Amino acid sequence: MEESPFYIGNFSQSGREDLDDLEFSDQVHAVGMGAFYACPNLSRVVLNKNLNYISPLAFAACPSLKEIVADSNIIALAPNAFAQNPNDSQDLKAAALEPAQILLKNPSYKLEGGLLYNAKWRSILFAQDKNLRAIEFPKNTKTIGWYAFDGMAALEEIDIPQTVEWIGERAFSNCASLKKVTLTKSVKQIVRAAFMNCRSLEEFKFPKGMEEIAPLTFSGCENLREVEIPLSVRSIGEAAFEFCSSLEKVTVSKWCQIADGAFDKGVEIHRI
Repeated sequence: MEESPFYIGNFSQSGREDLDDLEFSDQVHAVGMGAFYACPNLSRVVLNKNLNYISPLAFAACPSLKEIVADSNIIALAPNAFAQNPNDSQDLKAAALEPAQILLKNPSYKLEGGLLYNAKWRSILFAQDKNLRAIEFPKNTKTIGWYAFDGMAALEEIDIPQTVEWIGERAFSNCASLKKVTLTKSVKQIVRAAFMNCRSLEEFKFPKGMEEIAPLTFSGCENLREVEIPLSVRSIGEAAFEFCSSLEKVTVSKWCQIADGAFDKGVEIHRI
């Protein structure tokens, strides 16, 4: 995504030594990956009322950062957004606690069942405990944020509540033991790479009415053998089913646009 008044681009402000006190304008809705990475003098950040999305490493490796003030409208926050030493895997695990400590100062954010949750917008930001074997979704959950459950190796089955409408980028990626996902027709959008590298996943049924399968959604799901794609789907993105070596056949609408590389060579595409 390119830089705009609404979006701070990936690594666009990284390394700036002149930044010390940062307050976003109300126009900004999203902060890109590593946008303020390694800004050595950045000590205070005020996240405005319209800011909804904070990407991985957005404020990582900023050693002087001591104060973060968050409004109540964040619906997607990568666990390592504020990691102090992003090259250290142990530090990344510890850094997952930092956003919770920051946001829990605001009464809109709650810890429920090991999940950091925005109660105002009914959005799961991420699991604080990556070793959870089961997920108890807070009542009336509406969205599941970027990277919310990424890398949770113990998860085997997920039952998405009927209230969920949106599943963010890489929300369940790298869940190595995940075998079954249950969705309902309430889900309107699944963002790119949401289930990437879930190598134990064997089957998946999309909700009726869904119109798009985003790029990389199931890339690397090597045991995925069966996918039920509703006729409402009008586009399948690049590499959506890349490296799905067990997938042999799919049925799609004759109107569906399939990007180059969406499926591995040899997958039979049956149109009706």
